[in-house]
Amino acid sequence: MLAAFFALVAIQPLSAQSGALGSLKNKVSGAVRNEVNKGVQKAKDDAKQTANDKATAAKYASASNPGKTYYVSVSTGSARADGLSPTTPMKDLQKAISVAEDNDIIYVAEGNYLGNMDRGYIEVGQFGNGQNDKGKFLSFYGGYSTDFSERDPIKYVTKIQPTSQTFIAPLFNINARRPWDYKGPLGNVVVDGFVFDFGENNLYCAPNVNDEMTGTPNTGVLTGRFIEPGAMPNCPKVGYANGDEYALHMDVEGNVRIANCIFVNCRDYGIQALMGKGHMEVCNNVFISCRYSACQVRGNVKDDDIDKVSLEFHHNTVLFTWTRTKAFEDMGQGFRFMNGIRTIDVHNNIFGCSSNCGVERVYYESNKSIEALKQSNLYDNYYFANRRDLELAAPGVATISVPASRIEEAEQIGPKYEGNMELPEGNDAFINAIDKPYLEGFMTLKIISSQSYNANSAANQVNRMFGLNQQGSEIVRPSMYCNKYPWEKAKDLFGKVKGYGAQIPE
Repeated sequence: MLAAFFALVAIQPLSAQSGALGSLKNKVSGAVRNEVNKGVQKAKDDAKQTANDKATAAKYASASNPGKTYYVSVSTGSARADGLSPTTPMKDLQKAISVAEDNDIIYVAEGNYLGNMDRGYIEVGQFGNGQNDKGKFLSFYGGYSTDFSERDPIKYVTKIQPTSQTFIAPLFNINARRPWDYKGPLGNVVVDGFVFDFGENNLYCAPNVNDEMTGTPNTGVLTGRFIEPGAMPNCPKVGYANGDEYALHMDVEGNVRIANCIFVNCRDYGIQALMGKGHMEVCNNVFISCRYSACQVRGNVKDDDIDKVSLEFHHNTVLFTWTRTKAFEDMGQGFRFMNGIRTIDVHNNIFGCSSNCGVERVYYESNKSIEALKQSNLYDNYYFANRRDLELAAPGVATISVPASRIEEAEQIGPKYEGNMELPEGNDAFINAIDKPYLEGFMTLKIISSQSYNANSAANQVNRMFGLNQQGSEIVRPSMYCNKYPWEKAKDLFGKVKGYGAQIPE
C-alpha cells in the first residue's frame, strides 16, 4: 500500500504532492499526539495511584507507632471533654470511639457503659458490614480507677451490662479491616479488662421451685430457666429481652488480643468472630453461662491466605455452656475448631459443665490439601463434668464422644495433643469458687419429656377431613436451662488453679 501511495505521489503535480504530504503529516502527527497524550494520561494516572497508595499507607500506619491515648470515665467524665488526659476524661465510650483514629488507645474507668444515650450497645463500625465499613484498629483497656491512677480489672469493674434496653446488635461490635489490595502493615485490636453481662437484660421464668415449668433447680439460683427467642411459656417472667444478640462480635485482622474479660449470661456466644490475615489471642478470660458457644472464631480469607491466619485460645475458664434450646438439641460447645484458620492452639484451659461438649472439632475444609495442612492443637487442658469432653465428626455416625484421657487417639487433633485430663483432685478452691446453688442445679439436671394426643382437638378433626396427619404435642421441661449466673461471683474464678484457666490479671 505504501509503495502504491508513493508511486501515485510521484506522478502528481508538486502542488498536489504537497497537499498529500501535508495531509499525511497531519495524520502522522495526530497519531503521535494521541500516543503522547495517552502516555501523559497514563503517567498522571500512575502518579495518582502512587499518591493514593501513599495516602493509604499513611492512613494505615504501622501498629508499632501507636497514636493518641484517650481516657473515658462514665462517673467522672464530661460530655464535652477532649478525653486526652486523666483529668479531662470523656463520659461516653462511643464518643471516644468516634473521634479516635487507627492505632489509638482508649483507657476506660470502672462503671457501666451502654453506648450513646444509653442505647445498650457499643460499636466500632457497623455490625454485619465489615466489607464496606472497615472500622478502626483500636485498643481498649478497662479496669481503671476513676482517677486512672490504678488498674485492676477485678477491683475496678468496667462492664457492658444493659438492663431494659431493646436492641438488635452485639453488646460490643468491632470491625477492623484493611482494603483487600492493601499490602502494608496491619494494626492492633485489643479488648482487655471488660465484663460482658446480659443477665439483667435476658428474659427468664420467675424462680419457683414448686413449678416444673419454670426450670428452677433450687432456691439459691437467681432465676428460672432462660426463655428462648419466640417462646412464651405460661409462667411469670423476669427480665426484658430474648433476642439472639452476641456479647462480643468482631470482623477483624492484624494483631488481635482479648484478655482478662468476663463473659457471663451471654444469650448468643461469648465471642463470635471473623478473622482475616493475622493472629488472634484469646487468653485469661472467664466464660460462664453462655448459650450456643463460649468462643467461635472463623477464618475470613481466601483459600490462598489461610496459612496467614492463626488463633491461640489459652488460660481461659469455660463453665456452663448451654445448648440452643431447652430441649438440648444442638450447640452448647465451650470452644469450636472452625474453618479458614491454618493453626489453632488450645491449651491450659479449664472446660467444665458443658451441656454438649467442652471442645468441638467437626468442621473440615472442603479442599483436602488445605485440610491436610491444618494444625488443630489441643493440649494441657483440664475437663470436668462435661457431657462430652471432645466431640468429633465421623463417617457413618452423627458424632463421636472422646473423653479427655483418649484425646491422643483422635487423629483429627494434632500435632499437639498431650496433657489433656480430668480436673485433678485437690482443686477444692476452684470448685468452691463456683456458685454452689448453680453447680448443684447443673449436677442434678434432669429433662422431663411428655407427649400427648387428643383425637378430638379442633386441629385433628380438620386434619381428618382433609386426609392430613394427626397432630400431637410434646412438652420438654428441663430442671435447669441457662439460668442467670451471679456475675459478681464470676470474678472469684480468676487464679484458682495454678497454670490452668484464668489467672489473676497482671
